[in-house]
Amino acid sequence: MNVKPVVAHINKQYFAGSETFMYFYLSSFKRFHPVCLSWRRFIHTDQFPFPPSDCYTVGLNFASIRRLRLAFWKGLTGRLLPVEHVLRRFQVCLIHSHYGPVGWWSLPLRKALGIPLVTSFYGYDLSPELEEEGPAWPARRQQLFEQGDLFLVEGPVMRQRLIELGCAPDKVKIQRIALKLQDMPFRLRQPQRDGTVTLVFAGRFLEKKGLIYALQAVHRVLQEGRKVEFRIIGDGPLRSQIHSFVVENHLQSCVHLLGFLKHADYLREMREADIFLHPSVEASDGDTEGGAPTTILEAQALGMPVLSTFHADIPNVVMQGKSARLVPERDSEALSEALLDLVDHPKTWAEMGQAGRQHVEAYHDVNREIAALEGKYRDILQGRGEGEVECLR
Repeated sequence: MNVKPVVAHINKQYFAGSETFMYFYLSSFKRFHPVCLSWRRFIHTDQFPFPPSDCYTVGLNFASIRRLRLAFWKGLTGRLLPVEHVLRRFQVCLIHSHYGPVGWWSLPLRKALGIPLVTSFYGYDLSPELEEEGPAWPARRQQLFEQGDLFLVEGPVMRQRLIELGCAPDKVKIQRIALKLQDMPFRLRQPQRDGTVTLVFAGRFLEKKGLIYALQAVHRVLQEGRKVEFRIIGDGPLRSQIHSFVVENHLQSCVHLLGFLKHADYLREMREADIFLHPSVEASDGDTEGGAPTTILEAQALGMPVLSTFHADIPNVVMQGKSARLVPERDSEALSEALLDLVDHPKTWAEMGQAGRQHVEAYHDVNREIAALEGKYRDILQGRGEGEVECLR
């Protein structure tokens, strides 16, 4: 009987509603067996089912413990066990931490167990400052770069940013965002009979998401006499600003704030819309997408034309001029002109949608990308002398 080598995946929590990019990988492994460890309770388990026997949550206050391997982890059976004991019991051969700070917290485990540590950076953890980590974060990040074995990012812009922050180039590899395309049926976009164009945005209400610029563009399109409906999925710190803009410009009849939705409801909204609008920007505090929003990939998978910006790795996950129109950041006039052009030329939607679907099928199908990730695991294990017999049996 072949036994798959076990990888411990560590994160603060599984699974946030927006973390489909993580769940799709964790539920698709073929040659490795994932065990998920979290220091908060598992949430959204109805949307993201995972075997209970492979789920552990922290049993003590993680923030108060100086060495992670002294923390206790609580299985769903209720037993409290030292985390090191749990990982030894599973004979874990590699740790994969999700987000930079979690990688730093995992360094003592790497040392105690003598196994490689892989850390995925996702974007927010590239910000100049992380509030929850305090002023110590830059030094911690550098320690992680020095002691960690491999760092994964979703695109070349994000890779370069990690190198600029001090990570050795040979330690940083690209691992693309992956989608379960079998769950995202393609639909050819065609104009509606009454001429109304349905636009959709999905994301947290943060400055870097550029939602205020999307609203400004929609407002102009309406002033130009076009019939559009803008459906906004999400919520966040800038909700009052967004709501005020809608009210002050009398947009309540055509702009709808839907709040956060379950993944199935989110996909339904995406399937029914005509154009996906997401004009990301670099925030005033330096925060960026880091890579690119998963929603842009999902929009392409579902057959929607995309309107976005030349921001971070967004140009690397779309086909500029074919599946998407990109404009400079914070350029409301250019965004409005591009949106007007898309609204006025619905016959282009089908071709753009087909180009987007072909692009994600070629570069972001989880069935293809999981093999790339498992290959990286094999390379790092074999590089440490862990041969096929021990770690790939």
